[in-house]
Amino acid sequence: IRPLESITQFYQEGKAMHHCVYQNEYYKRKDCLILTAQKNGERLETVEVNLKTFKIIQSRAVCNKTSEYHNQIINLVNRNMEVIRRAAV
Repeated sequence: IRPLESITQFYQEGKAMHHCVYQNEYYKRKDCLILTAQKNGERLETVEVNLKTFKIIQSRAVCNKTSEYHNQIINLVNRNMEVIRRAAV
């Protein structure tokens, strides 16, 4: 799981996952962090974290569905929320 760091990465994520992370310009939102969860180079889900509340807003797989790893991804991000909080300050 790692953050999307460029507009190109947002475009690629949106195109591969068939959802609106690029089209709705999530890269312009200052109060959210967008992560990509991947396994062996395969995109599993895109995760949105609110940087004010440090809560997961959504985690979506292809076509806004959930993957078989959904619960594991959510748990992993939540277990590391303090790391995200420290990095955001």
